[in-house]
Order: sequence, then structure tokens, then C-alpha cells
Amino acid sequence: MISSYLYVVLWYVLALYLLYIAVKYDRFFFVPAAFFVFLGTWALVNNLTETDLMSGVYGWIYRGVAILALILCAVKYYLSKKSG
Repeated sequence: MISSYLYVVLWYVLALYLLYIAVKYDRFFFVPAAFFVFLGTWALVNNLTETDLMSGVYGWIYRGVAILALILCAVKYYLSKKSG
């Protein structure tokens, strides 16, 4: 039970760190920070309710948001490497 809440804390700590980086270096880091807040909230709701949010329709929504965030970050990385 405690380990499941550890993931929630982990996602929120990563989001806070990326928000700090976004303010200091590159505003694009707001995108992965928002994604980590989404992951933390999803894990928290999954732990607090009896609903399994990692399977079924909810699981597909979770995967869709994850794929979208991954594509956005990959495109940004590619464009930053291409421009030097």
C-alpha cells in the first residue's frame, strides 16, 4: 500500500523539479511537468478509489495521454538536436 503512494510522491516531485527547470531554462519543460502531474493525479485517484484505472477504457485514455506526451517530447528533442 505504501509503495503505491510512493509513486504518487515520485510523480509530483518530478513535476516540481521540471517546473523549476522550466522557469529557469526552457519553457517547454512545462509540458512534461504537466504530464507528470497528470500521472501523479491518476495514480492518486487509482489508489483512493476502488476503480482500476489502469485497465479498460481508462487504461486506453492513460496510454493515449502518455503517447501524446512522448511524441511531443520526442519532436522537441529532435528539433533541438537538429538546430544545434
